[in-house]
Amino acid sequence: MTVTRESLLERFQLLNDEQLLGLFQSGGLTGLAKEVAAEELGRRGVEIAMPAIEANMASENALGSEDNAPSDGGDLVVIARLLTPAEAHMLQSRLHADGVPAAITDDHIVGTNSLLTMAAGGVRVLVPAADFEHAREIVGAIERGDYRLDDQSE
Repeated sequence: MTVTRESLLERFQLLNDEQLLGLFQSGGLTGLAKEVAAEELGRRGVEIAMPAIEANMASENALGSEDNAPSDGGDLVVIARLLTPAEAHMLQSRLHADGVPAAITDDHIVGTNSLLTMAAGGVRVLVPAADFEHAREIVGAIERGDYRLDDQSE
């Protein structure tokens, strides 16, 4: 079965506003599906809060530890999915150093059995939705190497 804009629109029109908004914010939609859902919600006059981008993520599982829970409240969104708990904890530390609360989940699963990394979707680093853009800038800076230490060997 091929999924088209039209088939998605037909399906979304069968849902009530609350169901469609919940689906839209779940983070489980493809790019095309998210686009069609947003258009349908807009047509209905339903206000769309900034979705959990890659969202990702009002429906994500609970945090791995209360100690990691951000204190600012609000919906948590996934800012990164990493292969190892060490990478996730380093990112969390960088985010905290730059004033962004962050939580880590699935680090215990992956740490216990690394073969489950892909099944768990990696180790997730979550931030409050309100801090998503700032966190994304920090992740971009890390990827560019802005925080890289100079090579001290001479």
